[in-house]
Amino acid sequence: MSSVPPAAFACVSAADAVALLRAEPDAIVFDVRDLASYRKAHVDGAAHLSEDRLLAWTRRLAKEAPVVIYCYHGNASKIYAQMFVVFRHTRVFSVDGGYEALAATVAA
Repeated sequence: MSSVPPAAFACVSAADAVALLRAEPDAIVFDVRDLASYRKAHVDGAAHLSEDRLLAWTRRLAKEAPVVIYCYHGNASKIYAQMFVVFRHTRVFSVDGGYEALAATVAA
């Protein structure tokens, strides 16, 4: 009996995330910080994602579309990334360093 290794998400640096977003305009970016933080500031094009909207998004997005997720520091984004993998999304990325690192890299 052969076992298939479970799919995994990738942790990427802010620089790698920006390069991916620039190379693949169909990539979706999710901000999983609280709504107040999202409303105060977020990366251009990012959608706010909370647990109650996760299922709807996993159904709406193509399974092979790149999904980039960031949070405050890069911890909660890993949890959300794993959830996308559970729903069989194949190109899921969690941004190390979170919003501050990503925003600074986008601005550079």
